[in-house]
Amino acid sequence: MRAPSVWLIAFLLAGCGMLEASPTPQREENRNLSQTEEVLINAHFHSAYLHMDDAAYLQTVLAEMDAHNISKSVLHIAEPSDLEDWVDAAPGRFLAGPAFPCWENDTGELHSCNWNGAAWPDLDWMRSNYEAGRMRVMGEMLFVYAGITPTDPRMSPYWDMAAELEIPVAVHINRGPPPNSPSRPAGCCPNYNADLGNPALLRPVLERHPDLKIWLQHAGFPAMPVFDDIDYTEETFAILSDYPNVYVDMTALNAAAPPHVHAAAIQDFIDRGFGDRIMMGTDNWEAAPILDRYHSFDFLSADQRRAILHDNAARFFAIEKVAD
Repeated sequence: MRAPSVWLIAFLLAGCGMLEASPTPQREENRNLSQTEEVLINAHFHSAYLHMDDAAYLQTVLAEMDAHNISKSVLHIAEPSDLEDWVDAAPGRFLAGPAFPCWENDTGELHSCNWNGAAWPDLDWMRSNYEAGRMRVMGEMLFVYAGITPTDPRMSPYWDMAAELEIPVAVHINRGPPPNSPSRPAGCCPNYNADLGNPALLRPVLERHPDLKIWLQHAGFPAMPVFDDIDYTEETFAILSDYPNVYVDMTALNAAAPPHVHAAAIQDFIDRGFGDRIMMGTDNWEAAPILDRYHSFDFLSADQRRAILHDNAARFFAIEKVAD
């Protein structure tokens, strides 16, 4: 997903309707985060859609990052030219990596990304850009959209490269988005398979590469009707327990779910001992409301909040810590 969508708000409110959606009060002194000394890292962001004006969108993105002291954003790119249009155009601001496998719409046209006419980026191109430092991550891995499992033989050389070069890999988990939404419009992704959002499917990959860094995107969603009343909470915790290099972001949940639902998910991760694995990401939703929400959660200590907004990502992505 690259932009906030009212569909998700509606679906989440409906799916969480059994819980009273009483927003957590927000402290006025935390509303203008640009006035704080806090330095943040956004662990989940996308470049422009195919055929969009990258230059115009980049300027909007950089303005938002500067306004909220976001020092770096992890950038999931959609085509080779994004390296020039984003990474080279804004040195030091993005940790980029290719999103794939690309999916086709019902006419056979590549929809989400396009790697020189292919659904899979060229391995030699990837290696050269990793070794040159122009790319730092891999993903978002779009298995649910493409209907391809993490253990598909075509994935083996990509997993091997990530393990060899110590490249963190982003994996879209859970069952969303729902059909006929902006991120999954009519005609999109005829091979979509929500069951592939189960993080337990990554176990064979991690057994082969136990030190591989993976972060699970969209973690923390509770079971709700729009997602077949299925959630992968326990599978997520089991993976985190077994593999210390697996982290999470809570994108979409942190923007569209009622605040108390998001808060309950964070508290659950902390209670299970995984407060040091949560990273803040926006997934191209507006940053200010997400950051306001994190600052409104009084149950978070200053250190816990700092970990989610910066320190966990700095450690996971091996970013040199920015001085306060």
